[in-house]
Amino acid sequence: MKLDLHWQILIGLLIGAAFGVVFHAFGTPGEDPSLGFLHLSHITWIGELFLKLLKMIVIPLIVSSIIVGVGHLPVQSLGKLGLSTLFIFKGQMFFAALVGLLFVNWFKPGNSIDLRSIIGNGGGSEEVQFITDSKLDVGELVFNIIPANIFESLSHGSLLQVILFSILFAVSLIKVKNGKHVLTFFEASLNAILEMTHWIMLLAPVGVMALITKTVAAAGIEELLKYSQFMLTVFAALFTMLIVVGSIVVHFFTDSTPMEFFSKMKEVMLTSFSTSSSAATIPVTLETMEKSFGVPNRLASFVIPLGATMNMNGAAIYESIVTLFVAQAWLPDPLSLSEQIFVVSMVLLATFGTPGIPHGSLITIAIVFQAVGLPLEAIGVILSIDRILDMTRTMINVSFDSISCLVLNKYFKNMGDNFPDPDAPKKIESHVEEYV
Repeated sequence: MKLDLHWQILIGLLIGAAFGVVFHAFGTPGEDPSLGFLHLSHITWIGELFLKLLKMIVIPLIVSSIIVGVGHLPVQSLGKLGLSTLFIFKGQMFFAALVGLLFVNWFKPGNSIDLRSIIGNGGGSEEVQFITDSKLDVGELVFNIIPANIFESLSHGSLLQVILFSILFAVSLIKVKNGKHVLTFFEASLNAILEMTHWIMLLAPVGVMALITKTVAAAGIEELLKYSQFMLTVFAALFTMLIVVGSIVVHFFTDSTPMEFFSKMKEVMLTSFSTSSSAATIPVTLETMEKSFGVPNRLASFVIPLGATMNMNGAAIYESIVTLFVAQAWLPDPLSLSEQIFVVSMVLLATFGTPGIPHGSLITIAIVFQAVGLPLEAIGVILSIDRILDMTRTMINVSFDSISCLVLNKYFKNMGDNFPDPDAPKKIESHVEEYV
């Protein structure tokens, strides 16, 4: 009997973890450990290929899905939908950051780590320099949302710039005479990209196995146990946000029950967990929203791609905890309440444009560290265990993207708004003819 994809991915995770333990324990030392004739690189290239294929479709998928989603919106509903989406995203992230602060102040994981001696002994300075290479402050980050050259933004994968341009382009298509013909082209493009995504996802089980093998082989069980209290703090906060807060929101603000939601979200959660990429999970999330929950395509195609960059609940929790963890391990005195609130504010601003890719939060953590006055070299301390935490926080990010989509679907439907409206394309065509 053929197993469902999410079970195949789970089996790949377990096999990869087992391979990683064996490589770490018995493999020859060096960058490419081996077990006789079998080198780690003989396995890891599959994972790198899988991630590269996923990255290949991210930009065209985001562009086509947003243009199709916005292009089918009545113009008068776009402002209301956009403001409602942004309000829900930032409201959730603010609460998530507070959850992170609550848990890190409760467990105090940094009190058991001597960070000064670790950084003084090296602390992975080369990797830190690579990660913090960008010197953008928060003001420049917000300013850079507007693209100077959209083709440069596309080639560099600047998601916020691409999203802004796609929204403006889609609204422009509604206004011009032959815009519907261009919109039809992007609808066909979206269908073709989704079909391509299905082909790529056939590699997911072996790709995930290779990625986990590399992570466990490099870090080892001992290194993971060294920061077990920090990891437990992050896990406790993330799963409290997902299971407790998520269930409450789903129960009171959507048309689904918590049990129904988690049951239908299995494949999305496992895909986001295994790839550590909100952006790479977009096609799976869109399909689940439309087919399993009945969310109209024009709503899902608008909310989900935006959420992949703007709605980072897991990242908000993680960055709050990491900042306070490093502060506890580095500073002689704990941060005051006002300083911790400042941390939350910085996290909300910095995560506004977090890339939906593996380790994307590490870039914005550097911005928060600079604002608070913590050493950037401390990021090197968490590099060895970040992959495991990144996988979990990405799952929370994607889950709350879906919850936001369900909340918005219920809100607009119950308000009697003309969105979502199955006759929207005909109304748009009529509106365009009138306008011309």
